Amino acid sequence: MPQRHQECDQEKEISMQPRFPALLVLATSFFAVSCTASPGAKEQTTMSATLQDHTVAFRDPALTDIARAIAHGDVARIKALAPTVDLAAHGDQNVTLLEWAIWNEQPRALAALLDAGADPSLPGMDQETVVHMAAMAQDPEYLQILLQHKAPIDVVSARAGWTPLFRAMQSKRDAQIDLLIKAGADVQRVDHTGNSLLHLAAQSGAASPAVLTLLNAGVDPAVRNAQQKTFQAYFFTTPDRLLNASGQQVRSEVRAWLNAHNIPVESSR
Repeated sequence: MPQRHQECDQEKEISMQPRFPALLVLATSFFAVSCTASPGAKEQTTMSATLQDHTVAFRDPALTDIARAIAHGDVARIKALAPTVDLAAHGDQNVTLLEWAIWNEQPRALAALLDAGADPSLPGMDQETVVHMAAMAQDPEYLQILLQHKAPIDVVSARAGWTPLFRAMQSKRDAQIDLLIKAGADVQRVDHTGNSLLHLAAQSGAASPAVLTLLNAGVDPAVRNAQQKTFQAYFFTTPDRLLNASGQQVRSEVRAWLNAHNIPVESSR
């Protein structure tokens, strides 16, 4: 095997070690770039490896101590250091200190930073906020903490035009979806390609139960994306006969909702 590919495979192996089970979902975003791509793409594949060490993630000596305290969940140390550092600083891959707390599975460190005045609206990794990251994490506690601290929930990412609710929907995080909707998140938002949350839910899997959740939350089922398709074009793609009992039940409930609201069912296989 050529040295270039050997190095690439080794980097993937290091990067994808399940050191952070609560953030395993982030791999979809961080490792999507092929190792045969450009050097810049190669840097993305090693993101988790660089963030395993606070001295690498935050090279600024002024941030080393607080980054270490965050990684260890040392709340007392965070409180002592916070007034002396720039809480808006960014590290490797544009990671913020708030994101660093979630990356290291330290909810108490996250709360301590917010108490100290760290801004949760700042864009960080992947041009998204810490709320986007919390919406993807397996543990909903991070999002709960952010909501308790009045973090903005409808910040739109520059990359795709996604709010945190889009991230929760993509990652199938039912708890976060519920938290964000109850907190008043904008359910009518569409992304840069014209997809609504319903489109995303319908594309995430055959007969996704999130579709009914969104319909009941008031998402407009008539919205058409850039391909001039409503969510139904994706939701009804899989023939009924291929769905399990649960999927068939979800699809039946969605049909009933559409009929009750006088919305024609576009496809029924």
